[in-house]
Amino acid sequence: MIRGWPVPVPVASDALGLSRYGASLLDAMGQGGAPPVGHDPAAAQLLTVLEQLAAVVQGANPAGARRRVSWWGRLLGRDVEQELEAQEGQSRLGVLLVQAEAAAHSVGAQQIQQAAAQERAHDAALTLEAWADAGHAQLAALTAPLQEVLAQRLDHLRRLAALQQVEAGQWQLLREQNAALLARSQRITETLLPAWRQTVLARRAGDQQQRDQQAAHLLAQINAEVASAQARLD
Repeated sequence: MIRGWPVPVPVASDALGLSRYGASLLDAMGQGGAPPVGHDPAAAQLLTVLEQLAAVVQGANPAGARRRVSWWGRLLGRDVEQELEAQEGQSRLGVLLVQAEAAAHSVGAQQIQQAAAQERAHDAALTLEAWADAGHAQLAALTAPLQEVLAQRLDHLRRLAALQQVEAGQWQLLREQNAALLARSQRITETLLPAWRQTVLARRAGDQQQRDQQAAHLLAQINAEVASAQARLD
């Protein structure tokens, strides 16, 4: 009970008072609650930007651009046009990288709030259990009819405590998912994407086929990272 919530008090001597045992605690817990578990727009935004990055890289893949043009189209020079369009698409990467950085920062800030929500739910569960234990210790001093009233109320408090523990676990899972998303975002933006761009830009230095294979391999890794992030958030 580290949040200043009400501490257990002696039970009442009447049925109405017993049926409201712990009401002050429940009132305090209902104030300033966290958003619903799963409400995570920051993670959704980051995933959207990563998907857009993957799409731009896919469209800007030189070998892929040429393969999308028929033999007749190559005779007309459309393969060159496609490749030029692909190169222009790379200019979008800079904007998307800035957006990805901003979205990742938001996810990081969201993780701090999620950690607080997890701690709050866990502490709420412990506090509810403490009230239930304190009430149970006073059962013997009541008459049988009043014992039944209080027992029902204590059961209600314990069920609420169990729900709070479940919520704490859900917040922890969400934090772990966001940590994995941030790690994948960092791998895409700081490792895979720079390597892909370097490979594409170096094609003119020679061994075009090998460079195309390297670019395709890096693109596959980027797509795999995005797909894994999508699967974790579904």
